[in-house]
Amino acid sequence: MSRLLKVLYWVSTGIVLFLMLWAAVSYVVIHDTQAGFFEAFGYPTYLVYPLAALKAIGAAVIITHRYNDLRDMVYAAYFLNMILALVGHIIYGDFYGHALVGAVCLPISYLLGNKVRRRPARNIFGRWTDDAGKTL
Repeated sequence: MSRLLKVLYWVSTGIVLFLMLWAAVSYVVIHDTQAGFFEAFGYPTYLVYPLAALKAIGAAVIITHRYNDLRDMVYAAYFLNMILALVGHIIYGDFYGHALVGAVCLPISYLLGNKVRRRPARNIFGRWTDDAGKTL
């Protein structure tokens, strides 16, 4: 395994995890401010607390790298979240650098994850594919 790929994976994953955990903490600590941002971006404010909890759980799933299908779902959900955040910040005219960095680092982390850490052998929702990756 190339040392460059390992460094690239861990740096991109570290950035993604930092953004996820920073958002989760800020959603709880400065809830009123974050709810105001959600409202200004056109998103409902009742999403703030559930999104904080899901981001914290998602960070734990990514760092443990234990279940393949659950990890894939977390990456997919966070990718959609990053795209919506990026679009919201751009439309609102707000600084969008953090959302852009997250949207770039997330696919890098996902694509290099199986190469660097090996594909997890277990699925939490059952075995949907055989060893060759073909759908059953």
